[in-house]
Amino acid sequence: MRGKDHIAISTGSALLLAAPWLLIHPVAVAIFTAGVIIGSLLPDTDATDSKLHYMDGIARVFSLIMRPVVIPITKLVYRVLETPFNPAHRGSMHTLPGVIVYTLIITLLIGTALFLLGFWNIIIVFFFPGLFAGGIFHLLEDCCTRSGLMPFKPFSNRKYAGSINTGSRIEVRPGFYATVLIFVAAGVVVAGITYAISLPVLIAISLCLFVISWVLILKLSRI
Repeated sequence: MRGKDHIAISTGSALLLAAPWLLIHPVAVAIFTAGVIIGSLLPDTDATDSKLHYMDGIARVFSLIMRPVVIPITKLVYRVLETPFNPAHRGSMHTLPGVIVYTLIITLLIGTALFLLGFWNIIIVFFFPGLFAGGIFHLLEDCCTRSGLMPFKPFSNRKYAGSINTGSRIEVRPGFYATVLIFVAAGVVVAGITYAISLPVLIAISLCLFVISWVLILKLSRI
């Protein structure tokens, strides 16, 4: 899936999950969402044409450290665990174990650097779960494409593929999915304000709508 589609769908997914906290902790939600946006592009850094390589700001930092630092360390971790590492595009970086490993590596590297430089703030903690969530959303989104993925490799070689043609200019489903997710997220926020819904109930509603939305996305993508 194209970079802009990964960003759009992942942002919509993040906002839906974080909707109950949007008005209570807007800064935390913003930091989490920023993490999701960056995280939604990280698996594709195994390719030279990743959208992340053409972005500025904080995204540029991740572009600079992924290929020369994070991916080699991820490969080393795989070797220590005696697990084969596939460096090709949609290889090990496009798997659940890969996302877990590189997220932990990034968290340790950046967290330590910020602490040593005196820039650490507890609010930054919300960024790292966002990176992980963005990576997971990326895998789900790529499973909706014709090329598909084997997201559980090396534990399972089962491939998941849908019918989205990422090379087609008339393919409208990714944009539709993102729009629906954002509107549903907005609906959760409005409902919470209008009906004074308690936070636990609003969280439950948000989670249910998130699951329902993604089940429909997977169905519409014909996985």
